Amino acid sequence: MDQLEEVVREEWGRLVALLLAQFRRLDLVEDALGDAVEAASRTWPGDGVPDRPAAWLLTAARRRVLDRLRTEDVARRKEPLMRIDAERHEEGARTMADGGNLVEDDVLRLVLMCAHPALAPEAASALSLRLVLGVPTPDIARLFLVPEPTMAARITRAKKRIVGAGIPFAVPDSSVLPERLDIVAQTAYLAFTAGYSPGTGPDLLRAEASGEAIRLVRVVLGLRPEEPSLVGLLALMLLQHSRRDARVSDGRLVLLADQDRTRWHHDEVAEANRLLARPCLAGPLSPLAASYVLQARIASEHATAPAAEDTRWDRVVRWYDLLLQVAPSPAARLARAVAVAEDSGTAAGLAALEGIEIADSHRPAAVRAELLARAGDVDAARAAYDQAVAACRNDVEREFLIGKRDAL
Repeated sequence: MDQLEEVVREEWGRLVALLLAQFRRLDLVEDALGDAVEAASRTWPGDGVPDRPAAWLLTAARRRVLDRLRTEDVARRKEPLMRIDAERHEEGARTMADGGNLVEDDVLRLVLMCAHPALAPEAASALSLRLVLGVPTPDIARLFLVPEPTMAARITRAKKRIVGAGIPFAVPDSSVLPERLDIVAQTAYLAFTAGYSPGTGPDLLRAEASGEAIRLVRVVLGLRPEEPSLVGLLALMLLQHSRRDARVSDGRLVLLADQDRTRWHHDEVAEANRLLARPCLAGPLSPLAASYVLQARIASEHATAPAAEDTRWDRVVRWYDLLLQVAPSPAARLARAVAVAEDSGTAAGLAALEGIEIADSHRPAAVRAELLARAGDVDAARAAYDQAVAACRNDVEREFLIGKRDAL
């Protein structure tokens, strides 16, 4: 990753927040920041990376916004009013119903803005992922299991809705904050998944993106420390994130069963298990909270097994059965089929796999190929691997699948 790409990934949300606080024109801000990044890609290689690259991008974007305002012939008459309005807005944003430092977190402030009731929850999460966290549109489409053009159109409509409805860049008061936290949690979960398992590109994982999602959940949990959905979500994220250093070796994918467990972050595993023991998870849970907790308990089964062969696959299957009652999804059915194969054999796994389809995903075909290979049906396994390779858009995973196919 070059330095510009790193700055964009780490600072995009904060830069958008600062520009919105000043100009309050979402339509101009995102375009201006994109233009600044494009200018940096042209000038930095020759002139050198500036000492403060994020500040360079912010200054360039500000100039671009002002240029656009002048082009619209409104800067001369309205820009002073806009600046006064932005100052008033920033002053108002410093006042919040709940104690804590929420207003100081620019990324969270933007996610809360996108969680406005004028937007449907899925649109709010998709917009936050693209605008605030910089997740590529193809990856967002895969997270929501829809075609890329559909997701691009959905994000565009959400942006227009924010601009047209005049949604303010402000922290909501305490009466609406709890209801927006579910959207924040879902956004963070999807952002984590986009980093943990990118659907496209050369990286098997983007640990910085997953880490930012975890940080976001920690900030919100600081405001609602007994919120079950946040407690369960943080536990799930920590358990999955704890394996990051063992998932790749020399640029190659390492499956869970083959990972060096001494490279796992066992302090994060321990923290996650303490979270799962919290009293707030003992009572009745919302479907969202229950889904996070159940996924975390599944992850804990893997994280606490001393070795792969010690995994209690029977318990994993039962956890998946509960998860499918609470939050049925093709992805959960696929994962359950893998667990069934480990617990009850290849034939049972193939039977559990029947009828599972995930649009634009290589994973059902990849699982089928592995199980067919175990069953000794080499021709069918090779055909399934061909299907998986054709559908896979992550470079590292595709190379892994090609290697498995060629080894048959």
